[in-house]
Amino acid sequence: DPTDEREPISRSQAKRSEHITGTIGLLDISKPRGDKFLDRLEQQIHERMPSVHVKRYKKPTFAKPAPYDLRRKIMNECNFVIEAVADWGSCTTCSVHDTVWFESNGIPAVFVATNEFVDAAVAQSKSLGMPDVHRVFIRHPMQDQTDTEMHTKADEVIEQLIDALVDW
Repeated sequence: DPTDEREPISRSQAKRSEHITGTIGLLDISKPRGDKFLDRLEQQIHERMPSVHVKRYKKPTFAKPAPYDLRRKIMNECNFVIEAVADWGSCTTCSVHDTVWFESNGIPAVFVATNEFVDAAVAQSKSLGMPDVHRVFIRHPMQDQTDTEMHTKADEVIEQLIDALVDW
C-alpha cells in the first residue's frame, strides 16, 4: 500500500561502478508496444557499448512483480537491469517492486514508466524504503504509438538510462 503511514524499512541501492561492463538485462513487463521500446534500447546499447552483452527477459504479466524465479535468473545472469515500460498505475508499482528488489540484491537497476505515473512511482518507492530508486519517464501514451514513435521515445532517454546504472 503506497499510502501506508508507518515508517518503511530503509533499503540501500546497489553499489555502482563508473562504467557499464558485462551484461545488461532488459526486462519486458509485457505491455503492448514495450517490446518496440526495448528493441531500440538494445540497438542503442550495442552501438554505444559494443563490448556489453544484452539479455532479454519477459514477465508473464504486468499486473504483478516479476516471479521470484525470473528475478533470481536475471540476478544470476546480469550485472544491470532496465525494466520497461509501465504506463498504468498497477504496472508502475510492480515495476518499482522489481527495481527495489534488484537494487536490494546488489544489481543496479532502473525502470521506465510514462510521465502520467510519476506520483504513483514516487509513492511506491517511498513505501518500499527506497525513495530515490532510479526511474526514467517517457511521454504518455505508448500503446497507440507506431514503431518509429516508440524508437524515438527510447532515443530520448537512452542517456538517462545509462546514467542511472553507473556512478558519476
